[in-house]
Amino acid sequence: ATMQASLDAENEKVAGSEAKKAELEEIIRATEASLNEAQAVTSAHQTELNTACSATQSANAELTKAKEVQKAGDDAQTAAQTDKAALEAAVAGEFEKLKSGDVGDATPETLYQNLEPLLLKLDLDTSLRSATKPALLKAPAGRGLFDGKVVEELEKSFVTNIEELSSKIADGQPASEARAAVVTQAEAKVIEAESVQKTAADVLAASRAAQKEVQATLKAVKANLTAYKPEYKKATEARDQQQEQVQTFMDVNAASFNALAAKVSARKKKAMAAAAAAARAGAAAKVAADAETADKAEGATEAGAEAMATEAAPVDSADTEAAANSSAEVATEMSVEEVPKVVATPAAFDTAANLGA
Repeated sequence: ATMQASLDAENEKVAGSEAKKAELEEIIRATEASLNEAQAVTSAHQTELNTACSATQSANAELTKAKEVQKAGDDAQTAAQTDKAALEAAVAGEFEKLKSGDVGDATPETLYQNLEPLLLKLDLDTSLRSATKPALLKAPAGRGLFDGKVVEELEKSFVTNIEELSSKIADGQPASEARAAVVTQAEAKVIEAESVQKTAADVLAASRAAQKEVQATLKAVKANLTAYKPEYKKATEARDQQQEQVQTFMDVNAASFNALAAKVSARKKKAMAAAAAAARAGAAAKVAADAETADKAEGATEAGAEAMATEAAPVDSADTEAAANSSAEVATEMSVEEVPKVVATPAAFDTAANLGA
């Protein structure tokens, strides 16, 4: 009983340890599920950030292209404005001085050298271009009819070119404004894309931080389970040791108990058999006594009594003996009790020992 109580106590301890271990394992499973969810969220936010980065790159590429188109258009517009301003300055400056002959302190050659690069921008035929220098270097009084005509055509060419540039500048203004609008829109797209990208990056950073927290929690709960395993092992080993002791007691003493029970049963059977034999002997003696009494009472007729006694005695004796034997056998069968199967416990061993004594 003491061994069984100890085993029960150890089983109870193990049950508590099993419950605590199961609780820790459940916490680990729940934390792992949370980590999987956090990782899925982080992955989704990473995808969002990648998409935002791609959008920002596309917006920047669009802005770069818009600026290139704007620059190309604006460069032509700026060049036209520069040429127009230079031609207007030349007409009012060097050309007017050479045309009027009022060169001031400058020499006609110097004024012509300053004017010559601009002459290349005019649409002049070969003969007029070659006659321009000689005509302009002459004083107005020294110019002939042809020289005057050259100067006149040159002035018309200046005016025509300036008018064309003015028209080009005027016509190019809407296109310039359109290009500027495209650039402005592209810049707005870049700003918006960068804002979305920044928001996505912030959200991703937050999700990664949350994921790290869950990872730290999982590491901690796994450490708790690892730290608890020695205590759990100690509890189960104590239970197993107690169970082994009980099993050893049962295995070692069961054979002795069975042998003792068999010995007690043999003694009891022997005593029962002796009692049955005594009962049969008593029954036989009684039958014999009853037969002798009957013989004395039957003496009225000697010949007939003897004949009848001779015939009847064997029959009565045989029947009586048969009846006696039958009664003895029944008594024997009723007296012999089957030894009950007893569970091999310490209390049962005490009972068997008492019967043997």
